[in-house]
Amino acid sequence: MRKILLLVTFIVFATTAFAQQNRGLCNIEVNDVSKITALGYLIGYTVQFKNNTSKTVDGVYWTAYYYNNDNKLIESEKSSFNSTNLIDPIAAGFSKSIARSPRVKGASIVLVVINKVHYSDGSSCK
Repeated sequence: MRKILLLVTFIVFATTAFAQQNRGLCNIEVNDVSKITALGYLIGYTVQFKNNTSKTVDGVYWTAYYYNNDNKLIESEKSSFNSTNLIDPIAAGFSKSIARSPRVKGASIVLVVINKVHYSDGSSCK
């Protein structure tokens, strides 16, 4: 029984320790990525960004990587969030969820990597 418990613990540790992970940049974190799949297509995802800086963020630029259940890359796509008069920026200490609908056939996993952050004071971070 003890050997089975150790084996299960090792498998859980190995799959979580070496799993692909979302990556933030410049104290902007990717808190959560939720996805919707139907009929073999990834039809949408929502990504939540958390601003851990003292500045207001008015732009986030990221690359979304789409994988199948076998962890094989199907495709990647650049995307962005830019605040406008109708869409508020991400204030310091707050989060914002952004939805996208890529419609990728065979994808079931979304990995988000932030490439650039733009602040409302005109500065940016890469």
